[in-house]
Amino acid sequence: MNEDGVSRVGGDILAAVVDGAAAPRSVAVVTGLLALLAVLASSVPEHLDTAVHEGGHAFVAFLVGRRVGGVWVESDGSGLTYSFGRRRGVGLFATRAAGYTFPSLIGVCSARLLAAGKVTAVLILAVVALAALLLVMRNRFGELVVVSVGASLILAGRYAPGWAQLWYAYLLTWLLLFSGPRSVLILHRARRRGAVGSDADKLAESTHLPALLWVLAFTAFSLWCALKGTALLLA
Repeated sequence: MNEDGVSRVGGDILAAVVDGAAAPRSVAVVTGLLALLAVLASSVPEHLDTAVHEGGHAFVAFLVGRRVGGVWVESDGSGLTYSFGRRRGVGLFATRAAGYTFPSLIGVCSARLLAAGKVTAVLILAVVALAALLLVMRNRFGELVVVSVGASLILAGRYAPGWAQLWYAYLLTWLLLFSGPRSVLILHRARRRGAVGSDADKLAESTHLPALLWVLAFTAFSLWCALKGTALLLA
């Protein structure tokens, strides 16, 4: 590592600044393309998105004073969060709205940290969040997803060189930013096929506004986060 804190491996494309400044744009572009390919062609990001989605429900439920009974993440990409509390009111509304907004929100917050060069902070906060989620996970597959991602983050933070940590943090952030709009698109397609009981349907029940309006709201928010996160990462 040289005096300005830059470690170069294999040229500019592997250049990394480990805490203190944003990464070279080449790193953001390549990791973004890899994340987009993974989201379009693999089911692994879907399981991560579901875990963060359900974790959002659980986290907000805890914040508003509801009792979290458990979280489930299934191999088919579906998930469930069970919480106890009042059957109406702002707390229940916030809990139901958190799922489809949480991956995108976490993605844009992570992008802001990376834009400030806070790679280590992204990795540490991700591990802490996954550890908290593991406490309320109630099925084996969900535990496997959380433990696998958490273990990879710990190994990267402990043993990987700085440039590898940087690439991993950027890749994880892009995955969250891209998974948000994709999950809303899946929701829209499922509703067109007649599926019921989604977060949008539950919000429609509690607000007396059409479920389609909530799907559009989720779409707008996830796209805004994706655009904002992209601007931060490519700045």
